[in-house]
Amino acid sequence: MLITIIKLIAGCTLLLLCGDWLVNGGTALARRFRISPLVIGMTIVAFGTSAPELLVSTIAALKGSSGIALGNVVGSNIANIGLILGLTALILPIPANSRSLRVHGLVMTAAGILLALFAISGSRISRIEGLLMVAALGLFLFLSIAKGRQTDTETDSAEGKEMGAIAALALIILSCAGLALGADLLVDSASDLARSAGVSERVIGLTVVALGTSLPELAASVIAAIKKQMDISIGNVIGSNIFNILCVLGLSSAIQPIEFNLPDYYSNYAAMMLYFILLLGFIFMAKKIGRLSGGLLFIIYIAFVALLF
Repeated sequence: MLITIIKLIAGCTLLLLCGDWLVNGGTALARRFRISPLVIGMTIVAFGTSAPELLVSTIAALKGSSGIALGNVVGSNIANIGLILGLTALILPIPANSRSLRVHGLVMTAAGILLALFAISGSRISRIEGLLMVAALGLFLFLSIAKGRQTDTETDSAEGKEMGAIAALALIILSCAGLALGADLLVDSASDLARSAGVSERVIGLTVVALGTSLPELAASVIAAIKKQMDISIGNVIGSNIFNILCVLGLSSAIQPIEFNLPDYYSNYAAMMLYFILLLGFIFMAKKIGRLSGGLLFIIYIAFVALLF
């Protein structure tokens, strides 16, 4: 049991550190292409912070732990809005009045609906469905980056020039290697805990693994809020949710079809979609996420986790 706990802590630590390094390296490269901060948050930063979910879910799917693979994505999306965005808004209210943010919020919700349609069709996500999700992600990235470059009028910041392209690339490669090791440690230890404690893989994936793989998003969003880079903060959350569904589940199921017991996920999927709709409401109606809204998101998350047990 002690070795399992050590592996769990080591895996989460590697994911946190390497996720942060990956974000730094990716952001440095992205700034050289003059992409707006919001699009950086929704693409480069979101991909970097979603890399742990991708590796954890892919390894879990290959090992036959589909419950962890799907639970990790759904749980991470819930944690991204309830825990991460909730805590970030409590620190500093987040403006949410840009047209790009509204569009990407709708894309996030559409991705959630697409996941439901695939799941209902057969309690599995097939290879073809996974490839369709990856193709949708490719279209999303192309349009986001193209639009981001068209609307960006700022020059490269000094922060982006502090790291050279070669150094940034080396940091990205090193981070990916660390993420792979951390993901493997986390999946192994989570599976061991599930068997020894009699807790289902679904609950472990929705809580321990989801929280562990959401640490990079938490670090990136909170640090961005403290630095008053609010576009990166909220863009990271929305972009990560899109990546988690279209990239993480898409690539995982393309490699190994993900099979699961659909009734087990009704309440969890409903919680995820509730958060998506609440966030859309804040963006379209309130046009900001204030401290009161952040507190509401956080309280719902605490209640969700409590109900799982």
